[in-house]
Amino acid sequence: MVIGNLERLSDVEKLSAHVTRLLGQNPGLMTLQGTNSYLLQPPSNPHAPLILIDTSSPHTATQYIDLLMTHLHHLALESGTRETHFESAYAQASLKNLPEDKVDEVKASIVENRSKDPRHTEIELLEYGPGSGWKSTYTKERKLPNIDHIILTHRHLDHVGALPLLLKTLKEKGCNIPKIWKLPSPDEEQLALNEKDRPTSDAEIWNSLPKGTYHSFSPFQPFHPIIPGLMISIIDPVYKHLLRHDKDGRPKWNEVPEIARVSLRCLKTPGHTQDSISLVMLEGEKGVFTGDTVLGSGTTHFSDLASYMTSLRTLLALKPNVLYPAHGPHIAKAEKAKAHLQNYITHRQQREDEILSILQKSAEGNDGKTVVDTIIEMKIQLHQKLEEENDAKGPLMFDRRKPKKLSDNPFEDERKALEKAEQDGSRPAKALPLSVLVRILYKSEDEKLLTAAGKNVVAHLVKLEQEGKVRKLTGKWCKLIAGTVGEKLEDIEVWEYIGEKEHMKVE
Repeated sequence: MVIGNLERLSDVEKLSAHVTRLLGQNPGLMTLQGTNSYLLQPPSNPHAPLILIDTSSPHTATQYIDLLMTHLHHLALESGTRETHFESAYAQASLKNLPEDKVDEVKASIVENRSKDPRHTEIELLEYGPGSGWKSTYTKERKLPNIDHIILTHRHLDHVGALPLLLKTLKEKGCNIPKIWKLPSPDEEQLALNEKDRPTSDAEIWNSLPKGTYHSFSPFQPFHPIIPGLMISIIDPVYKHLLRHDKDGRPKWNEVPEIARVSLRCLKTPGHTQDSISLVMLEGEKGVFTGDTVLGSGTTHFSDLASYMTSLRTLLALKPNVLYPAHGPHIAKAEKAKAHLQNYITHRQQREDEILSILQKSAEGNDGKTVVDTIIEMKIQLHQKLEEENDAKGPLMFDRRKPKKLSDNPFEDERKALEKAEQDGSRPAKALPLSVLVRILYKSEDEKLLTAAGKNVVAHLVKLEQEGKVRKLTGKWCKLIAGTVGEKLEDIEVWEYIGEKEHMKVE
């Protein structure tokens, strides 16, 4: 994931009538400003049920849940009701339609009914808002609005890590227990066998959830399974009487005003992970929640490039008016959303062309340059760039340092170590190690950047290998870490371009 200067985002921001974004309080290289957790609610009523999309990381769960609960408390305050009165323009206009001798009788009836039930005829006379007063309920305390559904866009810990503590907190606060929705991981077996990925397998996530804090789909499956085309909906209870069903029992959501409902259509968009989904909102601006498939800024990493490109084209075909990514700012307006998706597709194709070009040059002799020459030349260029940036800093800047001049034979130790690896190792002459390929592509020795970028480069190489354009070989060579060159030889994977003639033979 490649990032530059980041736009500052508010911890809580209402992005549209139906959508509020909460930051996961987990900023970082891979999460940008933090995970975007979205609360969806019908704008007709601050006490209407909500849908929550994604949570936060385990290490920031407490901060994230404090933020979420504070927001729920604010919604509860907004849903208070005013004392019954008849001074509003609507009430005055309504009373004018009554005979004069009946006005006092109707007023008395309304006051009596609302003293028994504060929400009596609330569509007609109720007023919501921060200025509303309190009305006692049968519990004598105001309840928080309920989160009816929690939807997970994929399995990564920065999206599911805060779920156990969130479920526990909601139950402690007296909220209704929610349903949890997730696409079952197609690669569940492989995840369970991989020590690194095992904590994000469906089984491990299930085991982390406190019992009795959620509506289980079945005794053996806590998550409600997402299938492509599934619609998850909520409705303001005040308008529930407007919901009708057809002869087959299917709800007619279109007959309910948009202001009183939220509906999400689920799409399978694999590539970032095999269980990645996107969600299309059917109300308001009809935005698309993209998870990690598309970010608000920079690029994302992916495990399967072919599937990922198909998912990007699927999102582009939707012609979304707004993109709500899981990291970074949202992309408003249809033109910007279209351009953003097209840039993603174009960037991936450009990166693939660059990889092929570098491997092809290596196979054809790279204009007489050896791998050692290429790496040392890049080191010199990086050094010169750093010196130029240092010179541009003011004399009083705290991070300004003394200039570092290169010797007549720069990076001599690194050159010797690389030449020894070339001499003693067994790297095929026309093939390049991933560590070299990534450095040439990104012109950097920042190990964090190279590690993140290397995952995407591998996905590109796997796709090219499947297409018969490159092949993977093995050999012994030195290990490159940041700007250092390892002294020991190790078994590594190298990649070689297959020429057109050889490609035809393979076919």
